[in-house]
Amino acid sequence: MNTCLAAGSTRAREAHACERDAFKFCGKDIPNKKKIAACLQARREQLRPACRALFPVAGTLPGNDAQATHIVD
Repeated sequence: MNTCLAAGSTRAREAHACERDAFKFCGKDIPNKKKIAACLQARREQLRPACRALFPVAGTLPGNDAQATHIVD
């Protein structure tokens, strides 16, 4: 599969997962993607589960509720 197509598809799924939440909570920030992301992160607990999964709690990995650990070689 073409890597560019896969990345585009992933971005489309992510955008779709957060579209309703972005309009509901962050409409004033549209179309600024950085402001939308910051707004959604700030309202993480209010987001629908599919969108919330894209905004991990600080110090955790996406899709993992446990604290992230940093491994140093």
